[in-house]
Amino acid sequence: MLDYRPLDDIIRHKGLRLVLVRGMPSPWGQAAKAMMELKKLDYVVAAQEAGGANESLLAWSGQTSAPVVAWADEPPRHHWLDILMLLERLAPTPAMLPTDAALRALAVGFCNEICGELGVGWNRRLQMFAPAMESGNAPEGVARMSAKYGYGQSALDAASTRTVGILQALSHQLKAQHARGLRFFVGDAVSALDIYWVTFMNLMDPLPAAICPMPEAWRPGFVVSDPAIKAALDPILIEHRDRIFKDCFRNPMEL
Repeated sequence: MLDYRPLDDIIRHKGLRLVLVRGMPSPWGQAAKAMMELKKLDYVVAAQEAGGANESLLAWSGQTSAPVVAWADEPPRHHWLDILMLLERLAPTPAMLPTDAALRALAVGFCNEICGELGVGWNRRLQMFAPAMESGNAPEGVARMSAKYGYGQSALDAASTRTVGILQALSHQLKAQHARGLRFFVGDAVSALDIYWVTFMNLMDPLPAAICPMPEAWRPGFVVSDPAIKAALDPILIEHRDRIFKDCFRNPMEL
């Protein structure tokens, strides 16, 4: 079980700190936590309120989302790439990015297609907001989060096409790797790309409740219903998620 501490306590802490969305498999935070644990980095953790005002978090980090990662007296980081590069600096092994520059650029590019603006996570969030937003009676937290993601009909219309294109590129890359006798997205070892893939799959095909516990009322919203996205989830992508989870994650996931 994660030992969640008050935010004010971890702000004063001088080591590695992590703010997570508590009780929800938010993929950005779960990936950061998994990489910290693979690197055997000690950390303390506090909770962010999903969709809440999070005023203390705003005052400290300049924004209200999670994850937030902070080290010593350095400014808090909340962008996925800034977090990844900090972890690489604090614990260079096992490396989460290839040493070869071309492969590293490929890995970071694919990571951005998953984690970044208009990536898989972004587009799935838009789709997940849609039922509440279209009802005309969205809870305040959902309305607040949807505004962060630029929710609107044009963005929602584009979400499926962009996601399908990314999934097709990922399956093509993985099949090419298998043809070379390699079992990872990039290079010959696990990378951040493999880790992100596991956690972001929970926004489309979540792991079973025994492995990825969350309030059951939330689970249907995490299951993709878009037929084009479902068709683009090639079996090789699902098999890869399952294998990397088994090798690299706590079971069950700690939320």
